[in-house]
Amino acid sequence: MRDSRSAVILRKDPRRWRLLISLMARISLGAIFIYAGATKFGDPLAFADSIASFKIVPNALVSLLALGIPPFETICGSLLVIGLWRQVAALGALVAIVTFTVALLSALARGLVVDCGCFGSGLVSVTRMRLDLVRDLAIVMIAALVYADSGTTRA
Repeated sequence: MRDSRSAVILRKDPRRWRLLISLMARISLGAIFIYAGATKFGDPLAFADSIASFKIVPNALVSLLALGIPPFETICGSLLVIGLWRQVAALGALVAIVTFTVALLSALARGLVVDCGCFGSGLVSVTRMRLDLVRDLAIVMIAALVYADSGTTRA
């Protein structure tokens, strides 16, 4: 009985659809960031190698980033999933994924073939980098939507 009532309520009130979609996007983005952070905790040296291969940051900062990014991603993701400080967490996730996307674009433009290190170590190829770029752009869109919606909804 409750399921049919919920469906009727959703059909009658489109705002509830927006709340549901917003909630699903926020939790999905949070889960992506938790997973990404968790995979990097296991092998910080491999992640440091991935960061260094982009040739963007000075070597002195590589270790700091390799140790700092995983907890940052995990914290942002956790806050998004539980719904605390949604706007701050969404902004953190958005800035992070835009930064990662720009770094990947930069590497592609410079002809570098690197492992992005996004979800742990993986295969290294231009095709893989392009697929990673498409995935990152999709996550950028989700993060932008979650951030834009974080100040207006209660989901």
